[in-house]
Amino acid sequence: MEDKQLASKLLSLIASQSDAETQPMTPKRAKERAATLTELFELFSTKSNFQPGMLVKWKPGLSNKKKPAYEEPCIVIEMLDPPVLGSTDESGSAYFREPLDLVAAFLDDDGDFVVFHFDSRRFMPVSN
Repeated sequence: MEDKQLASKLLSLIASQSDAETQPMTPKRAKERAATLTELFELFSTKSNFQPGMLVKWKPGLSNKKKPAYEEPCIVIEMLDPPVLGSTDESGSAYFREPLDLVAAFLDDDGDFVVFHFDSRRFMPVSN
């Protein structure tokens, strides 16, 4: 499936599931969530070989930070081996021991070049 089709499908599923969060889990909704989980796991598990200077973006459904926005390009600065582990000490946090192996930059709201650390499994190359 093409990147745009997959992104559209996954983001649509995620949005529809978010809207229903206050309602009880129905068998149909549970089946839809299981299918979405399976697709996102496969996408998350697909590793890319990033090199400095490459443009990357979030994989659909895998952003765990507010910035950059979906579809917003970032440029790879460096790949860390071994990764830096997220320092959040609360095991209930999504960032607990997150392996931060991608150092990437993007333009912030003021147009400044900002550099952050990310989990590379959540990113994919920008297709030209």
